[in-house]
Amino acid sequence: MRRIFIFFLALFLVPLFLLAILWWQKDTITVFLSDVQRTAAAPTPQSFSEVVGNEVVEGVEPSFIGLQEGVEGNEVVESNSDLGNELTEPSSSTKEDEPPVVEEENLSSSDTPSPSSSSIPSEFNLAVPFTSQAPLANWDAIHEDACEEASIYMVNAFYEGWPAGKIDPNTADVDLLKIVEFERALFGFFESTTAIQTALLVEQMYGYEHVEVIENPTVDDLKAQITAGHPVIALVAGRLLGNPNFTGEGPLYHALVLKGYTETTFVTNDPGTRLGAEYQYDFDVIMNALHDWNGGDVMNGAKVVVVIYPNK
Repeated sequence: MRRIFIFFLALFLVPLFLLAILWWQKDTITVFLSDVQRTAAAPTPQSFSEVVGNEVVEGVEPSFIGLQEGVEGNEVVESNSDLGNELTEPSSSTKEDEPPVVEEENLSSSDTPSPSSSSIPSEFNLAVPFTSQAPLANWDAIHEDACEEASIYMVNAFYEGWPAGKIDPNTADVDLLKIVEFERALFGFFESTTAIQTALLVEQMYGYEHVEVIENPTVDDLKAQITAGHPVIALVAGRLLGNPNFTGEGPLYHALVLKGYTETTFVTNDPGTRLGAEYQYDFDVIMNALHDWNGGDVMNGAKVVVVIYPNK
């Protein structure tokens, strides 16, 4: 009788134990299923007939601009990246003389350069508008984790034809919080999204039909995307960037926009600092730092970038 009682007790408790484990891991299981579904349905990117925002707006720069010889914003500035405590903002320095503007025409599908194409210029830059991930310098728990959202926001603003320069901080802050709330409804969280989750967010929130996750890109691959008018969202191990504007070790995981390049550097909009517009990193720094979230094991994450293609 005692054995029968133990048997039925175990028969009752084991399913309860398994259900408890499933409930405890429900978020992980949901994300895993989302990743599997997103990978299976990953769209094939298509080139576009015209770069959005290439028209000249009175009083602002055109969408394709020349690179400044000096590195604007590369001095020590006030903020960290996905951490919160800000540094003291230094006085601004005098800009160097600018080289001639790199003039580009609207790109059709036949104009899109390949990595080996001789048509890729030695220097190029896109006038992607800029915002920090904490536009109002409020480095709370939300804003210190909003680098992916800020990067998406800047690329979308570029495609919508927003003028170059700094986005109004109040507008940016409201819009970034909207992205966070949409993300929470979509995934159940917003912190540290993978490349696949970031691409899915772009598709679902903004309605872009073609978003590509590129694995193991080369420097020439990234140059080709930029010269085709596609700002690139780079997901990186932030502590490998060596950015002096970050406090402490810097963020474990970070996102920024590659918007141009010189002969030796990528020109970025790095939302981890308020003066991250036009911040330049050496090619090898960016390529070494590329790493996906990988469940928090960022240093072993895949080398990936996210490219958004504007709808035709």
